[in-house]
Amino acid sequence: MQDGYSSSLENLAENKVFLQTILDLSIKGLMVINCEGIIIYINKSFEEIHNVEHDYVIGKHVTEVIENTRMHLVAKTGIAENDLVQNIHGHEYVVSRLPILENGKCLGVIGLIRFEYTEELKKAYKHVEKLQIELQDTKSKSKMNPDTSFTFEDIIAISNSSLQVKQTALRAAASDSTVLLLGETGVGKEVYAQSIHNLSKRNKGPFIRLNCSAIQETLFESELFGYEDGAFTGAKKGGKKGKFELADTGTIFLDEIGDMPFNVQSRLLRVLQESEIDKLGSEALIKVNVRLIAATNENLEELVAQGKFRSDLYYRLNVIPITIPPLRERELDIPAFIKIMWKRLSVKHGIYHKKLSYEALRSLENYGWPGNVRELNNVLERLMAIVPHDIVTDEHIKTIIQGNQTKKEGYCISNNCTLNELLYNTEKEAISFALVRASNNRTHAAKLLGISRALLYKRMHEYNLI
Repeated sequence: MQDGYSSSLENLAENKVFLQTILDLSIKGLMVINCEGIIIYINKSFEEIHNVEHDYVIGKHVTEVIENTRMHLVAKTGIAENDLVQNIHGHEYVVSRLPILENGKCLGVIGLIRFEYTEELKKAYKHVEKLQIELQDTKSKSKMNPDTSFTFEDIIAISNSSLQVKQTALRAAASDSTVLLLGETGVGKEVYAQSIHNLSKRNKGPFIRLNCSAIQETLFESELFGYEDGAFTGAKKGGKKGKFELADTGTIFLDEIGDMPFNVQSRLLRVLQESEIDKLGSEALIKVNVRLIAATNENLEELVAQGKFRSDLYYRLNVIPITIPPLRERELDIPAFIKIMWKRLSVKHGIYHKKLSYEALRSLENYGWPGNVRELNNVLERLMAIVPHDIVTDEHIKTIIQGNQTKKEGYCISNNCTLNELLYNTEKEAISFALVRASNNRTHAAKLLGISRALLYKRMHEYNLI
């Protein structure tokens, strides 16, 4: 018995050594962390690549060992990151981070190096990536209503708040009820409106949009309901169809509906109640079969209390209210937004070689984004267009964001800015952008600004840009 037991222990020890040898020889840079980001296993290859020792690493948080890691983020999201480029001690590798899941819960993450990212592989990868993006865009466009650009596939929802909103919108798409989209400017209300239309039974019909804040009050009725020939001076010969008539059998999207004039609201209410319109200059009624999706960044209940919005119209609109949270309340969505937007911008501008550094990604993820998704896309596009380097750094991002804040805070005379403050902010922004365009080459930046290098240094000190 004792001999058999000893033999089993020896076999177990030999098997462990055998398995350890396989892991050391077959998998490059293998690491395993638990759900809290603590390293529980590394192989020999990991020690050699990262120049660390086993006893020092085990039990530490992964961020203490690898500066630009994303392993702990994958542990939070449970979403795998496959074949991404990571810089390790000056060498680029293609790595994967794979969550260990059980019943939908992330127990830990396996990180491993696929291969070294050589120049030849970079060229091949960029070419394949370009083809994949173009193919994906072609497939998406072929499935979608020609009047729209977005479907639910375009809605990023990783955080709990985003998932709940997306699920509500999916359920709303199955019905024909009026939807009221609420949320700050730039959160993506039209993306939701188009996605609901494209998944609804009306997806073969038109999707007609109207921004209520962009229409003159005197033109509202003609835009919404149309007019007959000769209805008023300057009317188009033969008359004109209104947005509701154009949207028949489909969906009409009224954005910024809180800005709709009070006198027009009663006519809109009648359309929703009776499903019929009367054109200007005509006594005939026209039946329309239209679903309404409205959106606003204002508090309609407050507008009702102030007498600026009809309460009966508000209740008609508020059948399925969907509040889209601001980007700062869905932090887990930001990395996915960045990845998708960057790919789209690469196609738009034909720039496939430019990458965001790890530090740049962290800066983007940690920013508050008061302008929400629209501001994020704007910043990424500016980075894509004006940064001359292949790698975008966090310094480039700080310069862009500071420029945005300068515009919001510095150019507003209504906020009692003095002329000196306006000049200060304008000059600071000009110097910041010159430095970005010149890749921080002060001599080049001074030439772009038309000033001496000595004056540039002086101004940089004054504006804390050193």
